[in-house]
Amino acid sequence: MSSASKGRVLVAMSGGVDSSVAAALLQQQGFEVTGVMMKTWDSSTVQSPEISQGCSGPDTETNIEDASKVALRLGIPFHVIDLSHQFKSEILDYFREEYLSGRTPNPCTRCNPRLKFGNLVEKVRECGIEFDFFATGHYARLESNHREKRIRLKKALDSKKDQSYFLAFLSQEQLNHTLFPLGEYTKPLVRQLAAQLELEVAEKADSQDFSCGKYFTSLGSSIPGLILDKSGRELGRHNGIGRHTIGQRKGLGLYGSKPLYVTRLDPARNVVVVGEKEETFHRSLFASQLNWIAINRPDQPIKVKARIRYRHQEAEADVTPVGEDRVYVRFAEPQMAITPGQTVVFYDGDIVVGGGIIDKSEE
Repeated sequence: MSSASKGRVLVAMSGGVDSSVAAALLQQQGFEVTGVMMKTWDSSTVQSPEISQGCSGPDTETNIEDASKVALRLGIPFHVIDLSHQFKSEILDYFREEYLSGRTPNPCTRCNPRLKFGNLVEKVRECGIEFDFFATGHYARLESNHREKRIRLKKALDSKKDQSYFLAFLSQEQLNHTLFPLGEYTKPLVRQLAAQLELEVAEKADSQDFSCGKYFTSLGSSIPGLILDKSGRELGRHNGIGRHTIGQRKGLGLYGSKPLYVTRLDPARNVVVVGEKEETFHRSLFASQLNWIAINRPDQPIKVKARIRYRHQEAEADVTPVGEDRVYVRFAEPQMAITPGQTVVFYDGDIVVGGGIIDKSEE
């Protein structure tokens, strides 16, 4: 390592504009940069015409080629690590079971701590590639709290692109060696920088999340069943419980004087229950599989703002511990479509307090 270097940093690249600019910024700041991409798609394991562009899909080879071109342009080493088997066992198989159980999981909040910040980092070290820091193109910020000897995860300055929600299960050990170069940038500025650097991905469209629901249904696990109202009256038929989620209105094939929404999934009977919009609102939930970032596990109720899905508007709530790994969350106002399997993230201003997986809604 040269005396002028600020350290060696491994940058997770995806072939998109964000991770490409993240690598370029770190290089400009004086880091010795190495690019790495995890290959998560295995066509011999997953074959479905329904699954298209995303972080894992048939376009993976194109993304690898794009990331390789960026690395060549920047003059940095680039490696591809095959994690397709881990992705299948840790993400795809898990999600299939969740969908079959009538739950709606979030792929990114599970993949980030287990694969991108976990298996990928481990595999690179096993290959003998040395680095001091790990960086990604996520829009988020980190802050050291020296008094508490803790790393704080914070929202990005660009609220429209903030991705702190997806990082809520990272451990202190993982955060301690992580860099988020884009935390202070807006997406338009990132694209502008990519154009100035003459990166071919400057105008590349943002990738979409891998659709585990489509993966699961592509395997032929879609068993038709009944759509009922809360009184048990049959209103129609569904083409697979895994294709539906709490709060869903479109795609039910139901027509009436008022719009109907999915209010409950009953996997034991393979039934989708629907009702009017007000029936999708609940005031509280239970969550487990908790990860605390800004604080130690609380032993008393705390006040937060809670987000029950990525695009959800945060809402004031009280979080009360229930045992070692469960909390009861009560909102100041009822929230629409609290969905088992989804991630709930707790915030204190722009600081991520922690998060968990929703078990069920109440009231």
